[in-house]
Amino acid sequence: MAKMNLPYGIDDFAKVRSGGCYYVDKTGFIRELLSETFAVNLITRPRRFGKTLTMSMLAEFFDIQKESSGLFEGLEIVEDTALCSAWMNQWPVLFLTLKDVDGRQFETAYGLQQKMW
Repeated sequence: MAKMNLPYGIDDFAKVRSGGCYYVDKTGFIRELLSETFAVNLITRPRRFGKTLTMSMLAEFFDIQKESSGLFEGLEIVEDTALCSAWMNQWPVLFLTLKDVDGRQFETAYGLQQKMW
């Protein structure tokens, strides 16, 4: 049996799936997201609960600039072939995360971000 790693601190879906890490299959969320009509979808969870990893999973699934079908092999979502052919890697994606922004005031947080770019 191959040794599996715990992906502690890894928030990139592609790295988790290709890096031999344990992954709790949350791809059913894609079907749930597409089956509902939202004006806005706000994903709130406690700290270290996998928000960025889930958003990375969504980006890998939808991004037209990627071919990510291999990353989803063996996961729940690939069982729905009609959904995958209609949605997987068919849409432009803008991925934005604020998880690395630090500072108690706007000026401090903004200054830290300017140095990174």
